[in-house]
Amino acid sequence: MAASWNVIAQEGLGAATLRRVASVAGVTTGALTHYFSDRDALLIEALRAAHMAAGARMLEAAERDLSAKARLTAVVFEALPLDYNRLTEWKVWLAFWGAAAADARLLDENRRRYAEWRRLLQGLLEPLKKEPRQSSELADHLMVFIDGLGIKVTLAAPARFPRERTRAVAMVTAHIESLLD
Repeated sequence: MAASWNVIAQEGLGAATLRRVASVAGVTTGALTHYFSDRDALLIEALRAAHMAAGARMLEAAERDLSAKARLTAVVFEALPLDYNRLTEWKVWLAFWGAAAADARLLDENRRRYAEWRRLLQGLLEPLKKEPRQSSELADHLMVFIDGLGIKVTLAAPARFPRERTRAVAMVTAHIESLLD
């Protein structure tokens, strides 16, 4: 998966052929086809793995022994490209989002992962709001905010990444405060 992510993040989704990913992984194409029947299977698994890696970090953050607001903030930080590993995940997601518009399997995979993410955020928001409807609406609002901020940080020039990352942390903290007022 690391090789597929690197190819997608550095060269784009179109470059992620079985041959290219195998080359970056240092294995033969035949070895790769032992695990993936074709390019589409590799790409679906790459997308799924990116979501699962982020999801595992977010679940770990959600289970920390912190206040409800601190857990929510920690999960949001885990969702954003605040280090180079997460930046690679975001580059992978951006490549897939464009492709998902024309590919039903990618779109379905993305929808399922977003539904999981929404349930996590909604569960974290429920203890912070009086009405369940508020937590549902706020989860949607927060997802849009995270996606927009994540895209902004991901597409920043490499030299600006440290500054954009610092600004993102400040923006998240302020935004969560405003949502919970």
